[in-house]
Amino acid sequence: MPKRALSLSARPQNHNPIRNLRLVMFESALTHGSISVAIMTPFFASVGLNQAEIAATQAIFTVVVMLLNFPTGWLADRFSRKWANVLGDFGCAISYLCYARADSFFTVIVCESLLGFFLAFSQGVDFSLLKHFSEQLANVSTVTSEQSQEQSFRRQSANLAAYQYLASILLCLLGGPVGAISFRLAIAMNGLVYFLGGIVSLFIQDDSEKLDPAKTTPLGDMSRIVQSSFANEKLRNRIIAYAIVREMTHGIIWVFTPMLLAAGVPLTIVSVAWALSSLASTVGAGIARRFATRLPAWQVLLIPLVIISCGLGIIVIHLNILTVWCYLLASIAQGWVGASALPLVQQEAKPSEQTSIVSLAKVLGQLVYIPAVWIIGYAADFDLRYAATTTLILFIPAGLYMVRCIRKES
Repeated sequence: MPKRALSLSARPQNHNPIRNLRLVMFESALTHGSISVAIMTPFFASVGLNQAEIAATQAIFTVVVMLLNFPTGWLADRFSRKWANVLGDFGCAISYLCYARADSFFTVIVCESLLGFFLAFSQGVDFSLLKHFSEQLANVSTVTSEQSQEQSFRRQSANLAAYQYLASILLCLLGGPVGAISFRLAIAMNGLVYFLGGIVSLFIQDDSEKLDPAKTTPLGDMSRIVQSSFANEKLRNRIIAYAIVREMTHGIIWVFTPMLLAAGVPLTIVSVAWALSSLASTVGAGIARRFATRLPAWQVLLIPLVIISCGLGIIVIHLNILTVWCYLLASIAQGWVGASALPLVQQEAKPSEQTSIVSLAKVLGQLVYIPAVWIIGYAADFDLRYAATTTLILFIPAGLYMVRCIRKES
């Protein structure tokens, strides 16, 4: 039932939600992209790594993030989401500067582990703050309701996804000429981007609801959150579905550059191709902003499964200078997922547990990603088309099953 909003939140506060929302969006968009993403595969090759070893480094990175993601999410909920973001951003800045000096499989693993350690502190924080400030904006109106808060949050989530991919386009285009000068310089510049993100985070005024532990120990309270999340059928289904649709476009990204080169795209144009991929993701996020808020959850999750099946299915049949661009359909699916999937999870989570639940969903995704990225990378060493085939086999049946489960809820 609609209720009269007496203030921006239930408790007195002097913070400006519009200003804070803009800061969160700017920081999140800035740190979402990567200047060096287009040249990482050639960089790995320059220090002696093959596709399987590249996949192994990413699996190790993911293990580190996975082990720390939920505990750091709980710490953010319990103490400060803002300062978790600050620590994560400045730590990632240092990690990338170290990465620029990596020269072997071992040093790459060390740098990936260091990067994963600090990234765990900021993952999920921006989404929990986004939800908090977007709901505050909804409360500015004379009459507010849960529906208006939900629509505000989903709309702002889609906006953020679009901004993230636009930032990725700019960083990719910058990475092309920088990477042509030096792979290591491009990697080091990622550190400057995260340093700027950390400075922006310092100005966020975090008045979001903090977690009041129901148990006497942190581990006990974390266990309670996990158990209650998976005992809730709707929340459980959305966490699992999010993990599947998010990771189906993740494992194959390390094969995109080799696909482009194998199809005859010059290395100097690869960064442009990555920018086009980000542009396609922006289009996907824009379409989601327009339509996803009107669709039931099962349809929101079905659409990217169909899109990626079409894109990678064509590549499986034949890989050449024309068909390689069908990968952009997977990028559109990625944009749709980035704009619409996580809000489905957050809508079922308590306000005080937002970062913990987001981190839990990402941990499950990382559990999926670890074997998937290795299998996809291993398949790519035999034939690049096998990477696309493996992606479809691993994710489409599982995704369709979760769509069926969520549809049966209603």
